[in-house]
Amino acid sequence: MEPEYLQIPIPGIGRRYADLRVIEPNAEAAMENSMRRYGQMTPVIVGRLEKNQYELIDGFKRLRAGDKLNLTNLAARVFPGGIRAAKAAIIQLNVISRSISELEKSLVIQSLHREDGLTQVEIAALLNRHKSWVCRRLSLVERLREEVMEHLRLGLINLTTGRELARLPRDNQAKALSTILKYHFTSDEATRLVNLLLKEPRWSHDSILGFPAAMLEDREPPRPPRSKRPTLLEKLVKMEVWMITTPLAEPAGLSPQQKSRLLSCIDRIESVFADFRDTLNPEGGRIDPIHSQQGRTGAYGDHHACRGVEHPRPWPKVQHGAEHGAEDPAQKRIEARTGP
Repeated sequence: MEPEYLQIPIPGIGRRYADLRVIEPNAEAAMENSMRRYGQMTPVIVGRLEKNQYELIDGFKRLRAGDKLNLTNLAARVFPGGIRAAKAAIIQLNVISRSISELEKSLVIQSLHREDGLTQVEIAALLNRHKSWVCRRLSLVERLREEVMEHLRLGLINLTTGRELARLPRDNQAKALSTILKYHFTSDEATRLVNLLLKEPRWSHDSILGFPAAMLEDREPPRPPRSKRPTLLEKLVKMEVWMITTPLAEPAGLSPQQKSRLLSCIDRIESVFADFRDTLNPEGGRIDPIHSQQGRTGAYGDHHACRGVEHPRPWPKVQHGAEHGAEDPAQKRIEARTGP
């Protein structure tokens, strides 16, 4: 039987199975970006309930991305099967690509068991799995409170945090969830919190959840924010490092036109540096190179020592005034202040 492909208007695609999948914000953003750049590359899978009514089985990220991008239709493949087979296909279609989590499998199994009235043995036969496999996943989702399940469906907590909360008694899950959200716990911190709650006596749980000092004290202090715009000193030091590490053979291999442009740029830079020197050293005396080196080491770090170079290569004296047929005005100003 040939598969049936259709172009279906987005409002005509049902979403009753959307609660069986967990929203992952990063994956949603990646799908939206992909469809914005390349369009829909893979059709969604829908089941036909009646003549012109379709229910989405696979492709919820593509459907939500289509909504955000204001698409009118989606390419779809029609799945031949009833409601129970459609729910089972939610798992089977995503097993190979590993794009369905254990919690989502548990949600599908719970729906087959609670809504469709299938026994664990019948679900195992439908999914071609052992009964114990079905039992473990059904137990996972039924240990979670509805409040935790809602946060998982909306992507407010990740799947690892949900699995850890399932280890707690149902009465403690809401308070633990509130603490995790309040202090923005990572998955590792949530695991440590659950382990601590399971280890300590119940009478101490309120104080632990009120202020989980064991997790908060181990957090690294936030790094101080760096200015997006580098300072003048940082720019000059980077330029110095680049010039020191540039082989002399590199500018020597330039074409005559490139050399002329480079020399003109050096003239302008030297003129600007001369003005900087006038501002920083208005008396015109020589600057002790030892103090200059110490100042750079204290303010920015000794990059020569980091590279294992004791003495940086001196700047090559560029004799480009004669090539231009005129003396260098910047060099004349420097010699007038400091002597030839």
